Amino acid sequence: MTTVYAQNTEPSTGRFSLQAHYGVNGNFFTSSQVREFPGEYTRTNFLGTAGGGQVAYRISPSSSVALEYTRSVNSKPVHFTQYIGPNGYPLESDLRIRYINNAFQAVYERQFSRSSNWKYHAGLLYMTTASQSLHTGRYLSVDEVNRNNSYSEEAGVVAGLEYSRPIDTHFRLGLRARGYYLISVTTFEMVTLTPTLTYSF
Repeated sequence: MTTVYAQNTEPSTGRFSLQAHYGVNGNFFTSSQVREFPGEYTRTNFLGTAGGGQVAYRISPSSSVALEYTRSVNSKPVHFTQYIGPNGYPLESDLRIRYINNAFQAVYERQFSRSSNWKYHAGLLYMTTASQSLHTGRYLSVDEVNRNNSYSEEAGVVAGLEYSRPIDTHFRLGLRARGYYLISVTTFEMVTLTPTLTYSF
């Protein structure tokens, strides 16, 4: 007689998990709140990309704490004209400026119930930025303001929701939405919508 053993499909009961995420962001600050002067290009497009990773530790059957890094990039192509030489010969040029956020987060996550595929998360945020600007006129210059030269760093909070489903005993596939608010400058910085892949062990 041949005995057939069914494959175990129960989710992993390990304490740790690793997650990768990549998707889109909408940045309210660089697309609308940044001031531009004549001949200056600093604002970028509202939509950009966001991605990163997370390591989490489960502290109960339905909750965990996590450390996470997310990098967002918003950019904008700029078309401008330079006038070269004593006769002012026009030279058409293109350049892409970028606005980059590096978000370091410590968050608490909790499922709505032990069997739910939904969970919410909230936590603290430390963010550094790198903002490029283009200045045209008699002279052309491209500048970047970042943490190293201008101490571009802020503190804030994050919160969001995530839906995920197991695809085998260790992996879950999901979709997460998160908002980022900077307390130090009292502004809502951005939102992200990212597919997620989580490995539990």
